[in-house]
Amino acid sequence: MSTSSSLRLAPLIVGEVLFDQFEDGRKILGGAPFNVAWNLRGLQQRPTFVSAVGDDLDGKTIRQRMAQWNMDLVGLQTLPGQRTGTVEVSLDQGQPSYEIVFPCAYDFIRPVPLFESADSFSLLYHGSLALRGEQSRETITRLGRQAAAAQVPRFVDINIRQPWFDRQWLPVLVQDAKFVKLNDEELEWLSSMPCQTDDQILRAVQSFRDQHGGEVYFITCGSRGAYAIEGDQLTFAAAPKPDVMVDTVGAGDGFAAATIDGLLRALPYQEVLDRAVQFAARICTLHGATTTDENVYRTI
Repeated sequence: MSTSSSLRLAPLIVGEVLFDQFEDGRKILGGAPFNVAWNLRGLQQRPTFVSAVGDDLDGKTIRQRMAQWNMDLVGLQTLPGQRTGTVEVSLDQGQPSYEIVFPCAYDFIRPVPLFESADSFSLLYHGSLALRGEQSRETITRLGRQAAAAQVPRFVDINIRQPWFDRQWLPVLVQDAKFVKLNDEELEWLSSMPCQTDDQILRAVQSFRDQHGGEVYFITCGSRGAYAIEGDQLTFAAAPKPDVMVDTVGAGDGFAAATIDGLLRALPYQEVLDRAVQFAARICTLHGATTTDENVYRTI
């Protein structure tokens, strides 16, 4: 994946788009794949976002917001009879908890014939939440096969949101993935191994990778920082302290977007991580996960 070809082509982002509904009445546009696509656009990439919304006010608002942010709308499906995704968010000392409504439009993402040639896209990104719906799971699985056939690398972002996660999805999620991202708590749960130190995290990744696949792992550790692990090589970047901590909603998605941006620019892992933890800290100064403030995306 050369730098010139990667920057010329669009990353393909697939999965949920929804509104985060906060206790104080605020509604903020979100969903991990949507946040990643939005932030990639801010970072001067040209993502194609594939998802589904309802034929309702929230769906129309999402379409308008994407257009205002100059995002490609070709992959956004409107499904009459399905409601646009909603998550009830509550905060305890800045840490979010979620009540995710089911079913929603993004559980019914239809197949899209997007991979027409080996150079169609620079990268395929998807998470894990959208796999809860059988239709979306089939669509994402099909896109994964098409990406593999076209030699397009796949970036998998594991976001465990109980009860919407099933270990049986792991072959779909991880097998043949070039890049896998998850946090230290998710790694500990999935590997059944402690993940407190560098050596423990390395061993847990190696054990999980031996069982399920994946090549390069990005492990986020909250305020401590993040790792990139390839083979037995471990790279670490300490997280900077946010200027003003507002909340951590979307920080992991910001990390994923900045990581993908760095990978598409063919940066070394240390620089990829340094930029990604810096950008994630910047997201923590916002209410929610997205912004139209171009200054947030400068000088990462």
